[in-house]
Amino acid sequence: MKVEKINLTNYNGASKLRVTRGMQSPNRNFTTPNFTGSVLQADLVKDLQKLMPRTIKVTNRLADSMGEIQNIIINSLGTGLVAPIFIKYNPLSKTDEDTRTYSAWRQPISAVLAVATQASMVAPFNNLINWMANTGNLPDHYNKTNFPSDSYLKKLLQQTNPSLNKEQLDRAVEKEKTKLYNELLENLKSKNTIYIKQYKAPSKQMDDASYKNLLLKTVEGMIKDDEEKQTSCNKTSEKRKIRSEFFRQHNDNAKRVLTDIKNNLEGLNNVHDYKDYLSHKIKTLKSENADYELIKMVKEVKERANIKPAEANAEKALMEEIRNKVSKMLNHADTYSKAISEEEVSKHVEESLKNKKHALETSISTLQEIKNKINEGISVKDIETKIANKLKEANITEDCSIKTPFSIKVIEKYKANIESSLDGYKRFTGLIISLAVLPITCCLLNWIYPIFMDAVFPNLSNKKHDNEASALVAKAPKTEEAAR
Repeated sequence: MKVEKINLTNYNGASKLRVTRGMQSPNRNFTTPNFTGSVLQADLVKDLQKLMPRTIKVTNRLADSMGEIQNIIINSLGTGLVAPIFIKYNPLSKTDEDTRTYSAWRQPISAVLAVATQASMVAPFNNLINWMANTGNLPDHYNKTNFPSDSYLKKLLQQTNPSLNKEQLDRAVEKEKTKLYNELLENLKSKNTIYIKQYKAPSKQMDDASYKNLLLKTVEGMIKDDEEKQTSCNKTSEKRKIRSEFFRQHNDNAKRVLTDIKNNLEGLNNVHDYKDYLSHKIKTLKSENADYELIKMVKEVKERANIKPAEANAEKALMEEIRNKVSKMLNHADTYSKAISEEEVSKHVEESLKNKKHALETSISTLQEIKNKINEGISVKDIETKIANKLKEANITEDCSIKTPFSIKVIEKYKANIESSLDGYKRFTGLIISLAVLPITCCLLNWIYPIFMDAVFPNLSNKKHDNEASALVAKAPKTEEAAR
């Protein structure tokens, strides 16, 4: 955990923060830290993830984004690559080596057939589901007409404008998505509803019960976010002080590194390039024996880049979020560039945390009031008016849920609900298809496998047939027994 990077010294009974320069610090005497209170679950998870081997981290990320086709492929890889080893070298088996080898080869053939039959059937169904969702041919909770996929929009635009090149097509897709988003936003604010397009039929309003539930779930999600920030706020005082004191002591160097990162990120085109650049930057800082706190900041930025966006438009949003994080760090550095003492830094941090807690408390109480009003039929426009008045009245400057327009939060929740429902639908459909195709896969395996072994491994195949024949002969009754 790199505890040697931060030295706590007592002056007049009060703890003082001394930010050291990595391994170059001459003071190596440490006191045992006292831990009070409970560790936040989120922080604990992050610490455990850092201790995981790289292979486990990759597996976890793969599992998080896994669909039914990926499930089939992963299971097939396990069947084709791992199972044969245990069959071939099973010390508990009483069969001879040739028989075990013959049986082991059955697994890779089974894996290939599973991918060829099950995955090849699931993929077209997934494409059909996507098309039906994009065209409004599915029930409302699967309807993606307000958030159509890029690939679907490209096909539509190419049909109407076949002369568009790739760049023009990308711009046209973004323009269409912006248009749909603005329509959705306008309907929420002015008409207090969501219109859902239907396949070869007029658009319809979301039913009252679903709409009210969407607003309630949006508010509940905002409250939950603020409560998590509130809990975290109580645990971050020391971290904020350490980071702020580092900016005071090493302001020029920190701003130079962060400005360099900001400028270089603006010239990159995708999250993968962001990740590569930040990894290289971390290695460079380590080779220069830079302060751990500075390396830690770059790692925090890189953690955002490790998130794999599900869609192309999500990648752009993630890139913007990463750049904003660097900008916030630079603003933080500017804040403490003129601080003259550690006491001034500590006082400023405490004041900032106090304002943060006040903002979160105000946000939560306001959202609780709104939650009750939703059951009485309050509109989105009135909700935003109430929030705007509360922000002005309470002079909220720190980040909290109500700082983002409520209508945008509703749209985010609406889109997340549809994507979650579609994902579950695809998984369920894929499972049903896989089970339906399984008998066909087994029949093909029983037919193809003997032919494959006879053609590729005739020696093993002949011995296997001989063994089976010998077993039948051994089971047959003897002449004397038959005569009786």
